[in-house]
Amino acid sequence: MIEFPGTEQEVRQLERFLNATEKQPSTPELDDMRTRALAHAERLSNAVSIGFAGEFGAGKSSLANMLAGADILPTGPQHLKLPLVIVAYADTPETTVGWWDKEPKVYSGIALEKAAADNPDFISVGLNTPALREISLFDLPGTGALDETYKPTLDLLKFVDCAIWCTNGANAWRETERHLWAQVPEELRANSLLAVTHADLPHVSDALDRVLSRLEKEKAGMFRSVVPIGTPVAVRAMAKEPEPDFALWETCGGQNLAEQVLAAASDRRQSDLDAARKDLSEHFMPYLDELTGDKTEEPESDNRSIQSSLGSALPPLNNPILEDWLAAIASIYEDLRDSSDIEPAAFLQSCQEIVEDFAERLESGAEIDPEADWIPGEFEKATDLLLLLQFESGDAPLKDAIGILAQLSDNLAWAGSTVESAQTKTGT
Repeated sequence: MIEFPGTEQEVRQLERFLNATEKQPSTPELDDMRTRALAHAERLSNAVSIGFAGEFGAGKSSLANMLAGADILPTGPQHLKLPLVIVAYADTPETTVGWWDKEPKVYSGIALEKAAADNPDFISVGLNTPALREISLFDLPGTGALDETYKPTLDLLKFVDCAIWCTNGANAWRETERHLWAQVPEELRANSLLAVTHADLPHVSDALDRVLSRLEKEKAGMFRSVVPIGTPVAVRAMAKEPEPDFALWETCGGQNLAEQVLAAASDRRQSDLDAARKDLSEHFMPYLDELTGDKTEEPESDNRSIQSSLGSALPPLNNPILEDWLAAIASIYEDLRDSSDIEPAAFLQSCQEIVEDFAERLESGAEIDPEADWIPGEFEKATDLLLLLQFESGDAPLKDAIGILAQLSDNLAWAGSTVESAQTKTGT
């Protein structure tokens, strides 16, 4: 199973940077950093987009249906002309009709025919499919061999992170396809797949080894890998009752293709994550340190170093609400210092209770500077994260919890106070 790297911590840090610098005087350096930070946050908060492209009849919509786990996109000869269709995660099925220059509208359920009648620039279909939390599928309009329909495809490929070019195994990887794909940016080509479709048909499967051998030689600089797939067979394999035919799913290429797609998406996510971490380490966090005079160190591995780092994370400030917060978590410092065998569930529950108490206290906004109105939202997010950590095992959740508390302490250092002396409402 391909594991996607987590991005929650980096997104929180990026949001912290953006919130903290929102009202700073504009300078070219800061404006550039904020633009990059916003781009990083958006990329890491959204699913990785996978584009399906190819000439008419190559089976790209069937492939998208297979990976979406639902037969929603029309396949084969059909009269329903569709623009770009995006399949993404939604709690309940819905269809969004979109235009580049006006507000979208939403239909409940899957309503492609109704959506197409609105003549939209694109259609988005929301499905409650777990895999779509990590990836979204972009079904691009098919291209013709001898016309100029390839131009919209090239334009739309700019919006995807990875792509799957579908080529019909009966006449695989024609010169017209090669010509179009050569115009795609090298970065996208390097993390895209060439799917050889209709591999289940007898006249294709008989010559498949020879075709794959040729394509492997030609893929350099064009694709990361070549993957044969018998899409109709894969669809039937997964639709078997009472449970999918996993042996057939594997032999027809479905399993291999799914793993290759997820690997490409995971690699793209890791690349985006590395870029964000580099900017955070080299630019964003040093800028905040200079702005606040705070040189917070990353938590270390053992409880004692974590406690020491958290306890000294902030300079002494005349900030009543911060003082109350530090008093409230003093018992956690003591537990970390005095014990090497803390019960994780109890520890995380204590952290969550303290954060929830302060989230309620901060709701009124009476004790913090009006410019720090983003801080209550950070406490609300932290309560959700601490709840999720209680479902994990090992020492990692404890370290993550300490990191959350340290970040909240730093946030409160920004909050200031609008009163001379706030009464303690939370503490131990």
